[in-house]
Amino acid sequence: MPEVKLVNITKRYGRIIANDHINLTIKDREYVSIIGPSGCGKTTLIKIIAGIIKPDEGEVYINGKLVNDTPIEDRGIGYVFQNIALFPHMTVWDNIIYGPKVKGYPLEEAENLARETIEMIKISAKIDSYPDELSGGTQQKTAVARALMSRSSLLLLDEPLGALDLKVRTVLRYEIRRIVKDLGLTALHVTHDQEEAMSISDRVVVMRKGRIVEAGRPLELYIRPKRLFTANFVGEANFLAGEISRVAENGSIIDLGNNMKLASTDKSRRAGERVVIAFRPEFAAIRKEKGRNTLPGKIINTIYSGNLLRLTIELPGGDEITVKKTIRTGEAFPRLGERVMVNISPENVLVYPYPEGGLHRELSLD
Repeated sequence: MPEVKLVNITKRYGRIIANDHINLTIKDREYVSIIGPSGCGKTTLIKIIAGIIKPDEGEVYINGKLVNDTPIEDRGIGYVFQNIALFPHMTVWDNIIYGPKVKGYPLEEAENLARETIEMIKISAKIDSYPDELSGGTQQKTAVARALMSRSSLLLLDEPLGALDLKVRTVLRYEIRRIVKDLGLTALHVTHDQEEAMSISDRVVVMRKGRIVEAGRPLELYIRPKRLFTANFVGEANFLAGEISRVAENGSIIDLGNNMKLASTDKSRRAGERVVIAFRPEFAAIRKEKGRNTLPGKIINTIYSGNLLRLTIELPGGDEITVKKTIRTGEAFPRLGERVMVNISPENVLVYPYPEGGLHRELSLD
């Protein structure tokens, strides 16, 4: 079964560096997703692995074999594109069986493979339909089935659900993961949809400006991101600048100015060091009275979203933070202009060194 190893992969387009010395290993049977802002180089990277694009520097290894000069058809991969690429004049059956027939498989073997794959993908009721008779989800299922017909153990998915509506994407993402795991495949999935990546991946790679910022398990990246950019890009977070006023055995105290201080269990920084703290909106709670680890503020905006109430709160000094509160039946809603206290548990207060280029630049998606 394949392991994919990238060593110092670099690709330039004039002055633009699409991939900048990328090192990454995708383990056998691992489902890895790559996310990042538009133009960060994630699609370039997957096309380099596929052999569609050749790197300017670095090596690509698949199952321990250097494949830089190996053509795409000999790399033993299945590739699924964002733009659903089916032959419009062929039925679902003919689209799926096309690859093995072209490769010269015996007809009986090709048909057996096709039946097995169709059963796995659950599209047997549509095998006599043409692409323009199918929903977007069924079209993409057919494209996945065709990719699997190569019987490759490495599946590359380049924004495979980007052209589909939200409900279809949500269902199909889990179907693809199920297929990958049932067949014991190794999968690399490029997507702009963070929720998609976080919900189906064994590991997520965050890219920015051609480089890997951070990689880890989805929950790790959300609960304990190591980089400020990851904390901002993955999900939603509040950021406040401050200074470490004291470090003790159980953590540190951060002075945020305007008579505001917060405790954190983080004790990796030094007293007097300028820092940025971050916390997730759903990890903060509204209190009526001052208590341990609270920030005073005034509610300046409220937005209802399903069972969540999203509150924008202005702190002394003008900084604004967001708190997400679950709506419960019979509970009084906070009002615009109301003075409240925002409580954050010390374990949910993340601490980062203040970036040299400034906080705005560090968080920028450009």
